[in-house]
Amino acid sequence: MVSARIKRIVKQYVEILVLDELRKHELHGYGFIDLIRRRYGFEPSPSMIYPVLKELMKKGFVEAIEKYIGSKKYIVYRITEKGLEFLSEHRDLLEEAKRHEERIRLAIDIGLFRLMRTMRLLFNNIDRLDRDKLSRIQQAINDFLRGIEDLVREDSLG
Repeated sequence: MVSARIKRIVKQYVEILVLDELRKHELHGYGFIDLIRRRYGFEPSPSMIYPVLKELMKKGFVEAIEKYIGSKKYIVYRITEKGLEFLSEHRDLLEEAKRHEERIRLAIDIGLFRLMRTMRLLFNNIDRLDRDKLSRIQQAINDFLRGIEDLVREDSLG
C-alpha cells in the first residue's frame, strides 16, 4: 500500500516535471501522452494526464489556449509567469524529480519493472504451486539475490 506521503511526493514530481516540459515548449494533452510513451515505453491514459494539467491550471501555473491546425481545434498548454516563478523557486525539487525520473528510466531499461510484475505474478499464484516448483523458485531467487548483492557490493566498494 502506498502511503499518502509518497503519493504527495510523486504528485509534486509529476507536476514540476510537467511545468519544466512546458517551460521548453507548449504541448497538448496527447503530446504529453506521446512524450511519456517515448520516454518510458508505456502509454498513459488521458485520465492520468488531464487531472494534472487541470490542477496546474487551478494553481495558475499553466494556461490552456485554443489553436487550430487547418480546421482542427487543439487545446495546448503553456506555462504562465507564475509557473515560471514556481520553477525558479523550487529548483531543488525539480532536480530531485529529475533524479527520480532518471532512476525510473534506468529501472525500466534493466527490467526492474518486469521483475516486479513477475514477483507479483508469483505472489498471486504461490499457493497453487507444488513443493518441487516452490523449491526450484526458492533456489532461483537465492541465486539471483546473491548475484545482485555481489554486483551492488562490488560497485559500492570499488
